[in-house]
Amino acid sequence: MDLGAPRRGRLPIHLLLASLTVLVVLTVHSSAEIITLTEETFPDKIKEKDTVWFVKFCVPWCKYCKNLGTLWEDVGKVMEGEDEIEVGQVDCGVSKPVCSKVDIHSYPTFKVFYEGEEVAKYKGPRDVESLKNFVLNEAEKVGEAKLQAD
Repeated sequence: MDLGAPRRGRLPIHLLLASLTVLVVLTVHSSAEIITLTEETFPDKIKEKDTVWFVKFCVPWCKYCKNLGTLWEDVGKVMEGEDEIEVGQVDCGVSKPVCSKVDIHSYPTFKVFYEGEEVAKYKGPRDVESLKNFVLNEAEKVGEAKLQAD
């Protein structure tokens, strides 16, 4: 009997370990859903009923945008469980008309939209917790205003 040979119907241990490693890497490195908005999709998406949109406006050549690193993806990850809040981004180099229409003059700019209207512009520290708290607070304000209007 050859002890090094795999048994019929079973994976060799090295293949099993390799498979588990791939699964762990994919789980750890899976990115949150950041929705790229374009000139064609932006107007309709931000008008979605009962949905708060938190949008980053950037250009690829901006050093401040580059310095954000994975910040926006990290914000997307922490917001994944939040109902009715979507995280998006607009490349102002590609979608200049969108950025002009919503008055973007510096990069990066972070804005909250609800039912097609700009609700707030973020001006605080650029860290995940601050951005998360900001959008949750703005979503709460929108919810309260909607309840009062109904």
